[in-house]
Amino acid sequence: MEVSHTFSNDIHWDGERRGTLAIEGKADLPISTPPEFGGPPGIISAEDLFVASAGVCFHSTFLAMADKVRASFVNFSCRAEGTLEKVEGKGLLFTSIVLKPKVGIADLGEERPIKRALELAKKYCLVTNSMSCPVEMEPVVEVV
Repeated sequence: MEVSHTFSNDIHWDGERRGTLAIEGKADLPISTPPEFGGPPGIISAEDLFVASAGVCFHSTFLAMADKVRASFVNFSCRAEGTLEKVEGKGLLFTSIVLKPKVGIADLGEERPIKRALELAKKYCLVTNSMSCPVEMEPVVEVV
């Protein structure tokens, strides 16, 4: 079965190093060049969004996989960290992304299915699978 979806957005320049990300039917988002490259502080950059997209997709995929394997949990959070480096002959690139999901469970009996859901989420996350840099996962599962 062939599946195809198109996602689109528009960027509008607002002056200096600022702009607006517009996605039809969704709230506009102020954007800018990151402060590391001369942009103003406090505004989301493409670099922020790139790393965030890995975390957001992993979150969504984990929720789907937890349902699939019938794993229950009390809470979930995930920190995503991207490393941007200058690479010889290529310029600046993200050279790695590390996802640090933390899942709270009610009892140890849920640990195995939660770990399976985390493994499946890493395997099937469409955004991280589309990235050219390595994506690692450092999960923590704990009874809360």
